[in-house]
Amino acid sequence: MKKTMSLLLMSLMGLFGTYAWAGSARQDTDARLQSSVDVLHAIMAIPDKGIPEEVLSNAKCILVVPDLIKGGFILGGKHGRGVASCRTSDVRSAPAFVSVGRGSWGLQI
Repeated sequence: MKKTMSLLLMSLMGLFGTYAWAGSARQDTDARLQSSVDVLHAIMAIPDKGIPEEVLSNAKCILVVPDLIKGGFILGGKHGRGVASCRTSDVRSAPAFVSVGRGSWGLQI
């Protein structure tokens, strides 16, 4: 009886945990997409410092990583998550969620 109850409780906890992860993943993607849009709008709003329209119109893909974290002393690394969109004929593709990461060693400047 105790084994049955413990298996039932563990399966219920797993079930509710799955729903919690799905909800947080949805919120994470919404937040990442909105953050990337905000960063792109902020860059384009800067006079004389934004991305030129000619470069933007000829670009094959656009990748925006708003929360890139970099650090290092002897060992270094960076990690960030963002959104990419590529050109297919005359329209942009649906957003693709990407993760960028890299490690390094040596003199960090």
